[in-house]
Amino acid sequence: MIDAAMHTRAPRRVDVVGGLLIIVLVVIGTSQIETEAGERSADWLAYVCGVGSAASLLWWRRGAVVVAAVVSVAISVYLARSYPGGPALLPGPLSMLALGYVAPRRTAWIGVAGLLIASAIGRAIADQSVWLHLILFLGWASAAVLAGQAIGARGERAVAERERVAHAHDRALANERLRIAQDLHDSVAHAMATINVQSGVAAHLVERKPEQAAVALEAIRTASRDALDELGAILGVLRESGSAAPLAPMSGLGDVGDLVERARADGVAVTLEEAGDRSPVTPIAAAAAYRVVQGALTNTRRHAGSGVTVNVVVTVGERGALHVVVDDDGGQRAPLAGRASATAGGFGLIGMRERVESSGGSLVVGPTPPSGFRVEAVWPERA
Repeated sequence: MIDAAMHTRAPRRVDVVGGLLIIVLVVIGTSQIETEAGERSADWLAYVCGVGSAASLLWWRRGAVVVAAVVSVAISVYLARSYPGGPALLPGPLSMLALGYVAPRRTAWIGVAGLLIASAIGRAIADQSVWLHLILFLGWASAAVLAGQAIGARGERAVAERERVAHAHDRALANERLRIAQDLHDSVAHAMATINVQSGVAAHLVERKPEQAAVALEAIRTASRDALDELGAILGVLRESGSAAPLAPMSGLGDVGDLVERARADGVAVTLEEAGDRSPVTPIAAAAAYRVVQGALTNTRRHAGSGVTVNVVVTVGERGALHVVVDDDGGQRAPLAGRASATAGGFGLIGMRERVESSGGSLVVGPTPPSGFRVEAVWPERA
């Protein structure tokens, strides 16, 4: 049901201009029509019927059914008075066009039937031919409704396409914000793990070997500075409004060496093996691979024992195929102690898996005998 408040709102400016043009056309055209035998000359009632039906078209957007009813009654009166045909009948097809555009399909065809019945009554009162008239009116009324429905369907498709594009934009924005959140988690977790390890080393050596404690404190300072820099960049992106916000550059395979060097500075024995040309690897896969290495090294700091040895292998195959393995021996600890829980929970591994899979890869993690842990990510060749 159409809201009654909508009927009282003023028509749009374009509707007012169009309605005024139709009214002018009706008035001028009706005044110029010459009557034939059996026809009545246009008088004030003829103008009322023509102008009134034309003026009702101003509200076609908010009350197409009411407009069609008003026009049908006006045409019925016009025909019953035996006025000559002409511009005064123009609101008829226009009202059917509006009805086909705005109203449901069934309602539109009921409107066509109503117009035919009203005009047939008018012709019958004037004692004029009804059947030929009905065929003529049925033709242009049906054509007008079909045209309105076609225009309406095209408009609906355009609206649906705009909604699809907006939904895709929102989904892309949500995915980008998820990536930023994952980067934030990985960066902070990596820094906190480094700070935790090095603060323990510093506390242990501060009295006996202050020079080594100073090295640990410098590692803490570097890790906290890097984390704050990346955190500032990420938060700067989040503060920006609109899709044109500048994005912080994503880390990639070229930054894996920096991760290894930082881990070595933290006292972790890490080896790095790289093979293949990195250029065919997609940026999203390269960023995910970087986070895999970062997350794996962070987990090693958290869960492995002292004296742990880590081997990082990054291999790029044909057409951008990528294979990343981070393998540690567990260090000095009981076999598999404390490592099984790392595969069952923890947001780090969950986020790592989501990142890898969203970039088209697959991830396998798990303990390796006697007390090690292995993280392996694979991205297939590009099509």
